[in-house]
Amino acid sequence: MHTQKLTLALLGLLSLALLGNVAKAADEQPAETSPAPAAAEKPLSDPAAAEKPLPDPAAAEKPLPAPAAAEKPLPDPVALVNGEPVSKAQYEIYAAQRAKQGVDAQSPGARQALTEEMVIQELLVQAAQKEGLDKDPQLAIRLELARRGLLAQNLIEKMLAGQAPTDEDVKKEYDTLAAAIDTKEYKASHILVESEDQAKEIVGELQGGADFAELAKAHSTDGSKANGGELGWFSPNMMVPEFSQAAGKLEKGKFTEQPVKTQFGWHVILLEDIRDAAPPALDDVRPQIVQRLQGLAFEAYLARLREGAEIDIK
Repeated sequence: MHTQKLTLALLGLLSLALLGNVAKAADEQPAETSPAPAAAEKPLSDPAAAEKPLPDPAAAEKPLPAPAAAEKPLPDPVALVNGEPVSKAQYEIYAAQRAKQGVDAQSPGARQALTEEMVIQELLVQAAQKEGLDKDPQLAIRLELARRGLLAQNLIEKMLAGQAPTDEDVKKEYDTLAAAIDTKEYKASHILVESEDQAKEIVGELQGGADFAELAKAHSTDGSKANGGELGWFSPNMMVPEFSQAAGKLEKGKFTEQPVKTQFGWHVILLEDIRDAAPPALDDVRPQIVQRLQGLAFEAYLARLREGAEIDIK
């Protein structure tokens, strides 16, 4: 829950920046063509190769084809629309934004496509200004929110870049989290019925020596009844808390003599086995740990800002 709040706080600030985007209609990108499959390599010893004539030595003297000419530097401005310039700086920032949205901004022809998007945007801006929409008070508020969002976003990025977690920080946090989580796994069966009285009757039959699997097949309303109530191996977070807590308190081979109530009904649980489970490898969870440490750093930074501020929420 703590990490979720941090993530929501970050997303709330960063989402403000999206209010300033006015080129959403140009976001569609052509589907990428699948690359042609690579030609299969010939075996090292190709019998047919011995029959082929030797290459012509003169062929080796032919010049190699000239490499494709490098794309020319961007002009400034990149376009004029009714005399209004679309500057190189605007283009570069726009291209970076589109790249973050998954648009290929580097392939041949990408400049032309992105420039066309900006021309369309400028045409729409000029038409909106002729309609007087730039004088709309609501638009002014939205533009101010976008400006504030971009400022906050840039500040967060600068702050996080200056406090990037080191490998040592990540390893220390991993060890702390790994030590705190329950690495036990349980193998259990259960009988699920609709009422507490039914569950108590089943407990009585088990205490009298009845077979658990046979009772599950006869009485359980759960899909596991066909397998005698077997649930297989599970970690505590895979089950609802009431079920996991009850199973975790049992000794191996014992069943719950008091029925366990969950949102699904009433359970009688048989714990068959327990084993230790290794935590996930550090490399598998490194991105999540880095994100967590950055979130904690942001929360600490925000706390310092609040401590030094006068805030009066009406």
